[in-house]
Amino acid sequence: MNVYDFDKTIYKYDSSKRFYFFILRKKPLLFFHLFVSGFWGLLLAVHMVELRTFKEYFFSILNRVKDIDLLLKEFWDKEVLNINVWYLKSRKPDDVVCTASPEFLVREGMDRVNKRAIVIGSKIDKKTGKFEENAKNCKGEEKVARLKEAGYTTFQNGYGDSISDVPMLTLCQNRFRVVKSEIVPFEKKYFEKYEKSTLQTEDNSI
Repeated sequence: MNVYDFDKTIYKYDSSKRFYFFILRKKPLLFFHLFVSGFWGLLLAVHMVELRTFKEYFFSILNRVKDIDLLLKEFWDKEVLNINVWYLKSRKPDDVVCTASPEFLVREGMDRVNKRAIVIGSKIDKKTGKFEENAKNCKGEEKVARLKEAGYTTFQNGYGDSISDVPMLTLCQNRFRVVKSEIVPFEKKYFEKYEKSTLQTEDNSI
């Protein structure tokens, strides 16, 4: 059994950001929402709010979209072409995908390429953009917690794109990093840092 991150791993880009700007192109009257995201993004950058708080304001744009299911379908009709070819060649029905992006967003994408795969993501309501009660952003250590909660404790192979995936990859026998759609062994130094509890997040994905 294999476990995968989704953004910049199975999918070439950050699906949350990509979907956000897809909405803005389809709904140009919502361009004002860029100021909302920009303001809360600035507060996040200076560590005045947590990532979970920023994401709720970022995804609050969903509260203004009535045809969300149609937009999801249109988005993935187009973006399925940006699923990495190496995944299409190696996918298996028991794959597990664990992502910080909204579960509803990634589930729709995975349904196009591997309907039987298990998708574990951030529990965000697709109509309001808010996290479910007591839900956490599914990133870093939270990925491990969510996987174990679902009954997964070990994997043969694990794939991620950044060191925020290191906690998840500690559950894997073989660990791989995806760099610009290419697969390379994940650097051992990051796992040594993790074991010493000095792991720092290097990416800006949401």
